Amino acid sequence: MVLFAHGIVGRADLPIPQAWFWVAAAVVLVLSFAALAGGWTRPRLERVPERPLFRIPLAVEVLLGALGVAAFAVTVYAGLAGTDSQSDNLAPTAVYVGFWVGVPFLSLLIGDWFRLVNPWRAIGRATGWLTRGGSTEAFPYPARLGHWPAVAGILAFVICELCWATGREPGPLGVLMLVYFIVQLAGMGLYGVEAWTRRGDAFGVWFGMFALLAPVGRRADGRLVLRPPVVGATQLRAGAGTAALLIVGVASTAFDGAA
Repeated sequence: MVLFAHGIVGRADLPIPQAWFWVAAAVVLVLSFAALAGGWTRPRLERVPERPLFRIPLAVEVLLGALGVAAFAVTVYAGLAGTDSQSDNLAPTAVYVGFWVGVPFLSLLIGDWFRLVNPWRAIGRATGWLTRGGSTEAFPYPARLGHWPAVAGILAFVICELCWATGREPGPLGVLMLVYFIVQLAGMGLYGVEAWTRRGDAFGVWFGMFALLAPVGRRADGRLVLRPPVVGATQLRAGAGTAALLIVGVASTAFDGAA
């Protein structure tokens, strides 16, 4: 069986001897943990003050959601109806570079902006307002599920990116995007838009974890706040599957680098 090291490009040789790379990585890891153990012996971030900013108007949220839906539709159409060449088709680059790499980096800078452009969340909210006056849930979200649906989603994605050659092809990628979209609609219909996107939506949960490290946060009442970087990580509430999600995310990056 052939394993591919990345969804868009193949592996590249290191500019230094491989032994030096592994030694340097091990030294950095040990020194990092030693510095944390010696210099951070008690909690310091729980009571750091936040600076309130403003609430994002509903009209802006609707506009951003519509833009997210449009971007999703264009990417799916490109995958299904565009050229079969991976390098010339928009879909693989948009998904494996712009989405998978670009969204987390931007989330580290400006917070959980993906929630505002999340296409399935936007459609779920619109459907709820049109059919039930804003309510979409049929059942309460089970605590035992926790983040396990998100774990399954991220694991499936990294398999498509790193191990399954067909997952890099525009046509199958477009089909997979539609399948994921349908699964999200089903989850939101069962457990509600907000409950599902915060715990069951693989990308909503994963990108939200990156956003916790950003200097821009959002309170439960919708108001944006400024805070020191990393402070938001204290708001993470671990539940069923949370540790597994972090392990899958870190392990996929380690596999990509090692392969």
